[in-house]
Amino acid sequence: MNISGLSNLSRRHFISAGLGASALIVAPRRLFAEETGIVPTMIQAASQAKIEVNRLRRNIAVLEGFGGNIAVLTGKDGKLLIDAGFTVSRPPISPALDSLSADRITRLINTHWHVDHTDGNAWLHAEGAAIAAHENTKKHLSTSTRRSKRSVCLHLSSSAHRQKSRQLER
Repeated sequence: MNISGLSNLSRRHFISAGLGASALIVAPRRLFAEETGIVPTMIQAASQAKIEVNRLRRNIAVLEGFGGNIAVLTGKDGKLLIDAGFTVSRPPISPALDSLSADRITRLINTHWHVDHTDGNAWLHAEGAAIAAHENTKKHLSTSTRRSKRSVCLHLSSSAHRQKSRQLER
Protein backbone atom coordinates (compact mmCIF):
# COMPACT_ATOMS: atom_id res chain seq x y z
CA MET A 1 0.00 0.00 0.00
CA ASN A 2 1.45 3.35 -1.06
CA ILE A 3 -0.13 6.45 0.43
CA SER A 4 0.70 9.63 -1.48
CA GLY A 5 3.45 11.63 0.21
CA LEU A 6 4.33 8.87 2.70
CA SER A 7 6.35 6.69 0.34
CA ASN A 8 9.60 8.43 1.36
CA LEU A 9 8.91 8.15 5.11
CA SER A 10 11.53 5.95 6.72
CA ARG A 11 10.96 3.84 9.78
CA ARG A 12 13.30 6.15 11.76
CA HIS A 13 11.30 9.28 10.81
CA PHE A 14 8.03 7.50 11.57
CA ILE A 15 9.20 6.51 15.07
CA SER A 16 10.64 10.00 15.73
CA ALA A 17 7.36 11.64 14.71
CA GLY A 18 5.40 9.21 16.89
CA LEU A 19 7.60 9.88 19.92
CA GLY A 20 7.36 13.65 19.36
CA ALA A 21 3.57 13.50 19.16
CA SER A 22 3.44 11.34 22.28
CA ALA A 23 5.62 13.81 24.17
CA LEU A 24 3.26 16.65 23.26
CA ILE A 25 0.27 14.70 24.50
CA VAL A 26 1.90 13.52 27.72
CA ALA A 27 3.84 16.73 28.54
CA PRO A 28 2.53 18.73 31.50
CA ARG A 29 0.13 21.54 30.64
CA ARG A 30 2.34 23.87 32.61
CA LEU A 31 4.93 23.84 29.85
CA PHE A 32 2.47 25.48 27.48
CA ALA A 33 0.37 27.62 29.83
CA GLU A 34 1.16 31.05 31.11
CA GLU A 35 2.20 31.14 34.75
CA THR A 36 0.03 34.14 35.58
CA GLY A 37 -3.60 34.86 34.93
CA ILE A 38 -5.14 38.01 33.54
CA VAL A 39 -5.58 39.83 36.86
CA PRO A 40 -1.97 39.35 38.08
CA THR A 41 -0.78 40.37 34.61
CA MET A 42 -2.88 43.54 34.78
CA ILE A 43 -1.64 44.35 38.28
CA GLN A 44 1.97 43.85 37.20
CA ALA A 45 1.50 46.17 34.22
CA ALA A 46 -0.25 48.76 36.40
CA SER A 47 2.63 48.75 38.88
CA GLN A 48 4.95 50.02 36.16
CA ALA A 49 2.60 52.39 34.35
CA LYS A 50 2.96 56.12 34.31
CA ILE A 51 -0.10 58.23 35.09
CA GLU A 52 -0.91 61.10 32.75
CA VAL A 53 -3.10 63.99 33.91
CA ASN A 54 -5.45 65.35 31.25
CA ARG A 55 -7.37 68.47 32.23
CA LEU A 56 -10.63 68.46 30.32
CA ARG A 57 -12.11 71.79 31.41
CA ARG A 58 -12.24 73.92 34.52
CA ASN A 59 -12.27 71.50 37.46
CA ILE A 60 -12.62 68.21 35.55
CA ALA A 61 -9.64 66.00 34.77
CA VAL A 62 -8.87 62.41 33.83
CA LEU A 63 -5.95 60.36 35.12
CA GLU A 64 -4.88 57.93 32.43
CA GLY A 65 -2.58 54.98 32.85
CA PHE A 66 -2.86 51.23 32.74
CA GLY A 67 -6.27 49.88 33.70
CA GLY A 68 -9.36 52.00 34.07
CA ASN A 69 -9.14 55.76 33.79
CA ILE A 70 -9.95 57.83 36.86
CA ALA A 71 -12.13 60.90 36.40
CA VAL A 72 -11.55 63.67 38.95
CA LEU A 73 -13.83 66.55 39.86
CA THR A 74 -12.27 69.16 42.16
CA GLY A 75 -14.37 71.56 44.16
CA LYS A 76 -14.97 73.33 47.47
CA ASP A 77 -15.87 70.05 49.16
CA GLY A 78 -12.71 68.26 48.03
CA LYS A 79 -12.04 65.81 45.24
CA LEU A 80 -14.61 63.40 43.82
CA LEU A 81 -13.12 60.42 41.96
CA ILE A 82 -14.90 58.16 39.53
CA ASP A 83 -13.27 54.75 39.83
CA ALA A 84 -10.26 53.85 41.95
CA GLY A 85 -7.79 52.15 39.63
CA PHE A 86 -5.28 49.63 40.97
CA THR A 87 -3.79 49.84 44.47
CA VAL A 88 -0.29 49.34 43.01
CA SER A 89 -0.81 52.56 41.03
CA ARG A 90 -1.12 54.63 44.21
CA PRO A 91 2.46 56.00 44.09
CA PRO A 92 1.93 57.77 40.74
CA ILE A 93 -1.79 58.50 41.35
CA SER A 94 -1.24 60.46 44.58
CA PRO A 95 1.07 63.12 43.08
CA ALA A 96 -1.19 63.33 40.02
CA LEU A 97 -4.15 64.09 42.31
CA ASP A 98 -2.06 66.60 44.27
CA SER A 99 -1.21 68.38 41.00
CA LEU A 100 -4.93 69.07 40.51
CA SER A 101 -5.54 70.55 43.96
CA ALA A 102 -4.39 70.28 47.56
CA ASP A 103 -7.92 69.36 48.67
CA ARG A 104 -8.51 65.93 50.19
CA ILE A 105 -10.39 63.11 48.47
CA THR A 106 -13.93 63.15 49.84
CA ARG A 107 -15.91 60.89 47.51
CA LEU A 108 -15.38 57.90 45.25
CA ILE A 109 -17.91 56.48 42.82
CA ASN A 110 -17.37 52.94 41.51
CA THR A 111 -18.87 52.60 38.04
CA HIS A 112 -18.75 48.81 38.27
CA TRP A 113 -17.03 45.95 40.08
CA HIS A 114 -14.06 45.09 37.83
CA VAL A 115 -10.75 44.98 39.65
CA ASP A 116 -9.19 47.76 37.53
CA HIS A 117 -11.96 50.07 38.75
CA THR A 118 -12.22 49.01 42.42
CA ASP A 119 -8.85 47.69 43.59
CA GLY A 120 -7.87 51.10 44.98
CA ASN A 121 -11.03 51.39 47.11
CA ALA A 122 -9.25 50.51 50.37
CA TRP A 123 -6.53 53.16 50.19
CA LEU A 124 -8.93 55.84 48.93
CA HIS A 125 -11.34 55.06 51.77
CA ALA A 126 -8.42 55.27 54.20
CA GLU A 127 -7.72 58.75 52.78
CA GLY A 128 -11.26 59.75 53.73
CA ALA A 129 -13.31 59.00 50.62
CA ALA A 130 -16.92 57.95 51.08
CA ILE A 131 -17.60 55.25 48.49
CA ALA A 132 -20.79 55.08 46.44
CA ALA A 133 -21.69 52.32 44.00
CA HIS A 134 -24.61 50.45 42.54
CA GLU A 135 -26.04 47.66 44.70
CA ASN A 136 -24.82 45.04 42.20
CA THR A 137 -21.27 46.37 42.49
CA LYS A 138 -21.43 45.81 46.24
CA LYS A 139 -22.78 42.30 45.63
CA HIS A 140 -19.93 41.43 43.22
CA LEU A 141 -17.27 42.83 45.55
CA SER A 142 -18.69 40.81 48.45
CA THR A 143 -18.10 37.47 46.73
CA SER A 144 -15.19 35.82 45.01
CA THR A 145 -15.78 35.38 41.28
CA ARG A 146 -13.94 32.65 39.42
CA ARG A 147 -13.83 31.94 35.70
CA SER A 148 -12.93 28.65 33.99
CA LYS A 149 -11.44 25.46 35.38
CA ARG A 150 -8.12 27.23 35.87
CA SER A 151 -9.76 29.23 38.70
CA VAL A 152 -8.74 32.67 37.56
CA CYS A 153 -9.94 34.86 40.39
CA LEU A 154 -11.19 38.28 39.33
CA HIS A 155 -10.67 39.72 42.80
CA LEU A 156 -7.67 39.86 45.07
CA SER A 157 -8.68 37.95 48.18
CA SER A 158 -11.72 37.22 50.28
CA SER A 159 -10.51 39.61 53.00
CA ALA A 160 -10.21 42.35 50.39
CA HIS A 161 -13.79 41.62 49.28
CA ARG A 162 -15.11 41.89 52.83
CA GLN A 163 -13.24 45.15 53.34
CA LYS A 164 -14.55 46.59 50.07
CA SER A 165 -18.05 45.43 50.95
CA ARG A 166 -17.89 47.13 54.35
CA GLN A 167 -16.69 50.33 52.67
CA LEU A 168 -19.62 50.29 50.28
CA GLU A 169 -22.05 49.88 53.19
CA ARG A 170 -20.87 53.10 54.80
